[in-house]
Amino acid sequence: MMERIGILVTKHGVSPENILGLTFTRNAAEEMRQRLVPILGDKASRVTLSTIHSWCHYLLRSEGKIFEILSGKDQIVFLRNIMKHMRLKDVSLGMVLSEISLAKNNLIDVEEFKVLYEGDKTMIKIAEIYESYDREKSKKFLMDFDDLLVETYHLLNNHPEIRDKYSERYIHLLMDEYQDTNPVQLAIIQTLINGSLTSQVSGAQVTTGNPSMHSLELVLETFSISTAYLKGQKSLS
Repeated sequence: MMERIGILVTKHGVSPENILGLTFTRNAAEEMRQRLVPILGDKASRVTLSTIHSWCHYLLRSEGKIFEILSGKDQIVFLRNIMKHMRLKDVSLGMVLSEISLAKNNLIDVEEFKVLYEGDKTMIKIAEIYESYDREKSKKFLMDFDDLLVETYHLLNNHPEIRDKYSERYIHLLMDEYQDTNPVQLAIIQTLINGSLTSQVSGAQVTTGNPSMHSLELVLETFSISTAYLKGQKSLS
């Protein structure tokens, strides 16, 4: 990936500012930065290399969103207090966190979650917690890490002028370990490349998104963004 970035800049004259390289961990992002320096020298710092969560955080802040991150022990305490207030004791905190995270990473909102698990008493309780959790976070201007992804997707998808601004800035988008991308991450990437994402992306070798603008040197895997994904997960449990 670093070699490809080097070729784009040195052989094809691409401005470093027009390149976005995304990965999944801070360590990987830092390693990418270090590996790019011998290739591009001073120009390396002008390439945007980031985790996808950090980049979403940057985008939301840049577009005027005001929030604080809710994570770790603070998130656990926050959710536990919500469950205490709701007097729900027969659902484990770990299960609630896992199911809410799974839903958000598949772009399943509260109402769709309720429809998906209609008739399942435990999951409907989780849906109620999910709804209260989102409401209380919103009141306090809080976002968890999953919210960074979901809010970025909706911002790009619902505001073409914002999407176009970043699409025009990042003409070349490269993703490290693309096979590990989950549906909401895929949705963000596809929205940057092609505009609004439909329910599914089929596996293919993609070299361009918008032919006049983008180069995405990745092999896409098939991901469903619809409720079919969670239905499949449910059938396996």
